[in-house]
Amino acid sequence: MKTTHKFLAATAALGLAFSVLLPPPAALLAHPGHDEAAKPSSGPALTDAVALPKESQFLFGVRTALASYSDTYNRLTLYGSVSSSSGGEGRVVVPQTGRIVSLSAKVGQPVRAGQALAVIDQTLDATQQIGLSTERANAQAELRAAQQDYARLQTIADIAARKDVVAAELRLRQARQNAGILNGQASNRRVTITSPISGTVDVFTLAVGQQVTQGDELFRVLNPGKLRVEAQVFAQDLAKIPAGAQFQVEGLQGQAGSAPARLVVFSNVVNPVNQARQLILELDNSGSNLFRAGQAVNVQVLGRSGGKKQLVIPTSALTDLNGKPVVFVHTDPETFKIRYVQPGSANGEQTVLLAGDVNENDRVVSVGTYQLKSIYLNQ
Repeated sequence: MKTTHKFLAATAALGLAFSVLLPPPAALLAHPGHDEAAKPSSGPALTDAVALPKESQFLFGVRTALASYSDTYNRLTLYGSVSSSSGGEGRVVVPQTGRIVSLSAKVGQPVRAGQALAVIDQTLDATQQIGLSTERANAQAELRAAQQDYARLQTIADIAARKDVVAAELRLRQARQNAGILNGQASNRRVTITSPISGTVDVFTLAVGQQVTQGDELFRVLNPGKLRVEAQVFAQDLAKIPAGAQFQVEGLQGQAGSAPARLVVFSNVVNPVNQARQLILELDNSGSNLFRAGQAVNVQVLGRSGGKKQLVIPTSALTDLNGKPVVFVHTDPETFKIRYVQPGSANGEQTVLLAGDVNENDRVVSVGTYQLKSIYLNQ
């Protein structure tokens, strides 16, 4: 027992000696190049901005555009349909019942007006063949009779009446002409089908040797550069189409791109079914080929506000956060601020801002808003 008490006393004395002789613990230091632990806290993260380095901006393809005031903006959106204009569609029908013996057209092939597309060999049923043979026989009989009559009058020309000789000569000429026509119909019944306009051959399902009937449609040739748009304008929207209005045609379901259109006629006739007036536009589709006949489109009516300008931004700059419309404004080289806005009338190109913390010449992000929004929601 005495030995145990002595051991405990010696241990306590040794611990006291170490606590007196050893220096106090020093502060912990981070490894070189990793001194974050030694830095004070930088405060709360930004809640209305996104920090994006220049390298990332280039990687995401971020682009900006200036907000500006304009007196030309969207006033009305109409729904219309695209159709071929005059000279924009040519339909080739079968002129006579027959069989296709040659087919030089291909689907999607560009063709010129007058270019040969197919050759058809006319076929005749039994009744037609009998009728043609009868007509040929009658023509030949008439020709022989006319020749004999004319030859007889020539032998007695000195005593025959002049009018009888002239009549026999005319009869002979007519008989020769009729016989030649019928012989030509019997020997050459092939017809060459040509394109009525310049354009592109549409889809068809013909084949060499196929039998076709008179009046059937063989080909359809389309010129995508000659299109028109038909839109319905209701009574309450008539005042929103001012004189000198501009028209822009856009595709539905988020189709990118648009094309200008020119007013052809604003009909004064009212549709008795829906009480709407018809608006006909000529579509400039030659350079882009964005639209096709039969396609449903939006027609944006762009009109001037009579001198009152409104702030507009690219429509692609708009996005939403928690159901509220916002834009990203490029305030610093690597900083994009969130600005809540109230959008007004819009089209595929630009949107009017009715309210919001966006000023003229602010650089709003027009390309890359989805990436910025994703970064903001995850920071």
